[in-house]
Parts: sequence; C-alpha cells; structure tokens
Amino acid sequence: MKRNRGFTLMEMLIVVAIIAVLAAIAIPVFNGSLHKAKVAADMANVRAYYAELQTQYITTGEYIDIGDDMHLNWRREIKFLDGTTVQMQAGTVSAILERERTDPTSGQKGAPIGYQVYYICDKGDHELLLE
Repeated sequence: MKRNRGFTLMEMLIVVAIIAVLAAIAIPVFNGSLHKAKVAADMANVRAYYAELQTQYITTGEYIDIGDDMHLNWRREIKFLDGTTVQMQAGTVSAILERERTDPTSGQKGAPIGYQVYYICDKGDHELLLE
C-alpha cells in the first residue's frame, strides 16, 4: 500500500492564512515602534540643540541671533553651532530668539530675552516646546 507524504492543499491554505493574519498584526506595530524611535531621536537632537544655545549664552553672556519669526523658521534639519547638521527624521523644528516687544513708533526690535525651540512630528502626535 502506498503512503502519501506531504501536506494537503487545505493545510497549506490554513498555514498561509495564519501567516497573513500575523503579518497584518505585526507590520503596523513595527511601523509604530519605528515612528516612536525616530521621534525620540529627533527630540534628543532638539534638546541637545537647545542645551547648546543655553550653554553658549551662559558662557559668553550674549545671545546668537537665530531669527525671531517662528512661522518662517520651520526646518527639517538642525545646524549646531559647531557646523554639524542633523536631519530631522520624523518632524520639523523651529528655533527663535525671543525678544521683548518691538517699539511700535521706531520699529526697533526689543532686547533678547531667551531662546524658544519647538518640534512637531509629521503625524502631529508628538510635540516639544523648550523655552
């Protein structure tokens, strides 16, 4: 009597269906974890940039003019004071030199009062404001 070895078509279809269900669950979880890792890396770079600006001010007693219009200053990269450039992986960053109010009669800018750095991820689910 001949003995059949191997799997039936039905068994193969069930295995393929199980693998498809597991993949459908695992891929979004993996993508979410990947997004969170990119956001964490971006936030670490933003904090390092802010710390560098603050350290430079404490050391020299002077602010660096990095711009004062947050709406026009959104970037996908951070350029550190030593010239190193870091690309944002999952969002954009805006850094400004915050000033006292501008004199409305003369138009002269107010004195600088500190830095403000804002990060928002592309999906809009993570934000960071340092001031």
